[in-house]
Amino acid sequence: MNAGGGGIGERLKYVTRRYVHALTARPADWADPAWTGGMTMTVALIVFLILAVHPYDEFLSRTFTADDHPMRNLRYVTDIGLSKWYVVPAFSIAVCLIAIDWKSLPPSRSARLAIVYSQATYAFWAISAAGTLTAIVKYLIGRARPAFIDSWGTGYFSPFAGGDDWASFPSGHSTTMGAVGCILALWFPRWRLPILLATMGIAFTRLIARAHYPTDIIAGYSVGFFVAIAMARFLANRRIGFRARKARLWPAVRRGQLH
Repeated sequence: MNAGGGGIGERLKYVTRRYVHALTARPADWADPAWTGGMTMTVALIVFLILAVHPYDEFLSRTFTADDHPMRNLRYVTDIGLSKWYVVPAFSIAVCLIAIDWKSLPPSRSARLAIVYSQATYAFWAISAAGTLTAIVKYLIGRARPAFIDSWGTGYFSPFAGGDDWASFPSGHSTTMGAVGCILALWFPRWRLPILLATMGIAFTRLIARAHYPTDIIAGYSVGFFVAIAMARFLANRRIGFRARKARLWPAVRRGQLH
């Protein structure tokens, strides 16, 4: 990617044109679709899991929020799941790289910065899109928070009510962790399992913080993960930032030009 000289506005228009062209390009004939039948089956299994866990929401919530529970101090790390810790740096990196005169750089350095730019923009949009979807679902469902468990139990819903008190399902922090877990697993494939387990653990702290029920966390993490992986597969099929791999869920990060 070799953005021309000129002002930041010109470079932004140049980069935008390149990305719009790449995003609207026809994917390779051999490429798997961004969303597969296997992913649909997995989502269906997750829905069944949520339904199976729901009867235990109250028991698990009361157990893990007890003052004498040995894991109670984990609630202090729960805000690692705030999306601002990830979208703000990703956006800042992308903006700073747009300001660079790419044409004046050696090809090798330009290629390395292209990788950083593509992954920063991917991370920003993956986390933002997942968070937006979760916010919409929260508004549509309107599940009461665990703070109201004594008054209304775990199955009280007020669709379209709005407000934080009715924003339990799905968990926003868990959505962020699902997206971040997927992104980091793509960047560091050798550490994929530990990364996913660690981000799931951080999402679990929402239960300990008495902010969400277990089913909220399962749903939120799933939304974040599947939005991020589907977006990565979509980009890989158009050779933007990722390289598609036939019959494999995880695309690989491209080690050269964006497209």
